[in-house]
Amino acid sequence: MKRHLCSSRNLIFTLLLLCVACNKEEGAVSPDIPPQPIAPIARAGNDTTIYHPYKDYILNGSASTDLDRNIVSYQWRLIAGPSAVKISQEHFSNVKAHASGLTAAGNYDFELIVTDADKLSAKDTVTVTIIVPKEVPACSDPKEFIFKDLVWDYSWIMEIDIYNFYSNLPANSQIQKVYIKRDNSNEWEPVVYLAESSGYSLHTWDYGNGVFVIYPSNNNMEDDTPDVKIEYCN
Repeated sequence: MKRHLCSSRNLIFTLLLLCVACNKEEGAVSPDIPPQPIAPIARAGNDTTIYHPYKDYILNGSASTDLDRNIVSYQWRLIAGPSAVKISQEHFSNVKAHASGLTAAGNYDFELIVTDADKLSAKDTVTVTIIVPKEVPACSDPKEFIFKDLVWDYSWIMEIDIYNFYSNLPANSQIQKVYIKRDNSNEWEPVVYLAESSGYSLHTWDYGNGVFVIYPSNNNMEDDTPDVKIEYCN
């Protein structure tokens, strides 16, 4: 009888010890490990091409991201280029900066450094190519292509964008002249590189096959669907 009683007491004591040990483990608090800060990702924008007489460009780092959402500065600098460039920025926290003085033809490489509140940073570059249009000898019998019923885009500034316009012309075509005809007119008005010479000016953004951009000289435009005619030789 004593043996059974002692065995029972030992068993109960062992179970009590196990319960106490379990309670201690459950009540244990793991130390707080602070999350590691994550560096931002810099995106300086797409490479682009600008034709003279345009010599200014808006640098835009708005596509940069940070999982911590605490980017505090966007710093721009010219790291390569054929001439000096002035970069103006209202405040280092602004995503945009104004680059002026891109007067010489060639490639201008701008570097964007994005820094967050944890002092982690990232870099990216964007290349702006300046091209001075050359005089193209006029051919005696130019061909033409007409883009019908285009629309004015008001999303940024007033303009007409013709995407992949090179794909509408034969390979190695040389554009001679560009014209625009408004809905309320039968006249083809010239579109030229120099805004002072006409009511409309143009340049090209080099995205893929190119984006043909036409600007009016004033912002008092009607809601019409103009046609654009391109004369070319090949």
